[in-house]
Amino acid sequence: MAKSKVTEEGRITAIQMRSEGMQYKHIAETLSSKGVTFDWCKRNLSTVKVFGTHFYLMEQIIPLGVRPEGISRSTLNKLIRQAHGINSGDPIPSKIVQQVRRALPDDVFIRPDWMDPQSAEATQRAIVIGTTILMDRLEELTADVCQLCPGASAWHVRDYMLKQLTGDYPGGPLVQGQHMEQAVGKMVVRMPQITPSERPPLTTDTEFEALCI
Repeated sequence: MAKSKVTEEGRITAIQMRSEGMQYKHIAETLSSKGVTFDWCKRNLSTVKVFGTHFYLMEQIIPLGVRPEGISRSTLNKLIRQAHGINSGDPIPSKIVQQVRRALPDDVFIRPDWMDPQSAEATQRAIVIGTTILMDRLEELTADVCQLCPGASAWHVRDYMLKQLTGDYPGGPLVQGQHMEQAVGKMVVRMPQITPSERPPLTTDTEFEALCI
């Protein structure tokens, strides 16, 4: 029987590469200088247990997720991106997300990024209170705009301010600003403009006021 031309180093490296999920073709091309061929891989690596990207990803996620504080969603996404080579600006494919979630044990907790793990209830209360204050202030600002410019729709004024604040406008705040500039530019050409101070005073509803006394 002919002696194998594969070196011991090549054999060990080939087994390691296969266990990490590498295909026979890639292993043979990488280790050709060490005598490894495609046929040798088929004969000698078929029984090697494969631990691919998913296996090593779960080895990272699960120990973090079973801790009392769990694993934050941003950390989870970061590990998924690193494992699959996904750029930070690109969305994670739903197929990968589902595969990860199905493999998680019941005692793994994915913590929302807004939560302080040591002050979960306090974080929730602070956010609710802050949101209430913010909405009250937003309503005041919306009323101020509509009082100065009564032809504007209150709902859309509020919606546009929120989108500028959160960046939820399609394309982001920059695109929103450009669209606003374009719309204003067209209206300025179509219709003479006045400042809020030039508007005639609003008519007082004396009948309504009399009923309120």
